[in-house]
Amino acid sequence: MKKSFLALALMSAFSGAAFAQSSVTIYGIVDAGFQSLDNGTPAGRFNKLQSGQENGSRLGFKGTEDLGGGLKANFVLEMGLNVDDGSSAQGRTFGRRSTVGLSGDFGSVDLGRDKTPTFKFFDNFDPFASGFINNGNGLSNLYFIGGTATVAGANANSGGRASNAIYYYTPGNLNGFSAVGQYGFGEAAGDNSAGRSLGLNLRYNANGLDVGYSFVKDNGQAAANGPINARKGNTLAVAYDFGVAKPVFIYQKVSDDAVLAVDQKIFSLGVTVPFDPSNKILATFSKIKDSTLVAANSAATVGDAKQFAIGYQYTFSKRTDLYAAFASTTQDANSQKVGAAVKGADVKELTFGVRHQF
Repeated sequence: MKKSFLALALMSAFSGAAFAQSSVTIYGIVDAGFQSLDNGTPAGRFNKLQSGQENGSRLGFKGTEDLGGGLKANFVLEMGLNVDDGSSAQGRTFGRRSTVGLSGDFGSVDLGRDKTPTFKFFDNFDPFASGFINNGNGLSNLYFIGGTATVAGANANSGGRASNAIYYYTPGNLNGFSAVGQYGFGEAAGDNSAGRSLGLNLRYNANGLDVGYSFVKDNGQAAANGPINARKGNTLAVAYDFGVAKPVFIYQKVSDDAVLAVDQKIFSLGVTVPFDPSNKILATFSKIKDSTLVAANSAATVGDAKQFAIGYQYTFSKRTDLYAAFASTTQDANSQKVGAAVKGADVKELTFGVRHQF
């Protein structure tokens, strides 16, 4: 009997040690607020309750297991939610992120679906952190961030995310330097190029200086056995944290291989001003110079669009904050950016709401 109790105690101890080496965390964001949007629709302004203005509302599960020798297994399953009506977002069960991988001294490798490196780039450099304005997408809605690769008319990866992808992240301590690489398989029979997506981030962040470069390339195929249209974006950004303010400059060049080839240059000037730990103001000015031809055998181009945006955030705690933002966009007669209902329409957006993280 004593031996049985001893064996049971030992088994319990080893079981407890095994469980202590692995963990699963449930996390999420619940974000909702008011949006008033005038996008040039003849019927007039939209006033609505909207989910995910500062950050997309979500529910996630993440876990890690210590495999020994510094090696760990990791997974993330993250779904998008619409708080205003309780529905799922993005039309996928775990459309925000679904990855599994390994990490160690070499860095980390993830397999599955996640944000493109360029989308992550804007999360870091955009004062609005890819939120607040432009229907909750921040400056990333003005730029090319990827997630558009298609094969023979199939749905794009969508939402600035790449599916069927391999991600590599460098280790955290490289004297301020870091890199992210991504390769997405198009999974087209007999053609490794169709539907393929590529991404790369290079970054130096130390002593207040933050400098980065991002590359994104998506291959699209409009019809089976048709030509590949590769769209590319090269982005540069530099920011410096003075303490009292953090200014940033972002520039991107976009091109593709279409008959009417896209030719865009986009830049933004922005600043974050923290008055104290609870209050900060965000502001950006952006310009899109779109030299894409409107039609073949025509000298007319799409033209320019300009946007000014300002936001405010009040932080109650590490988990809960209030926010408000306003963005105004003007554009030339052939331009139809930021969700404008018709070409040349000015777009004005006012949002305010509450975000809670858990």
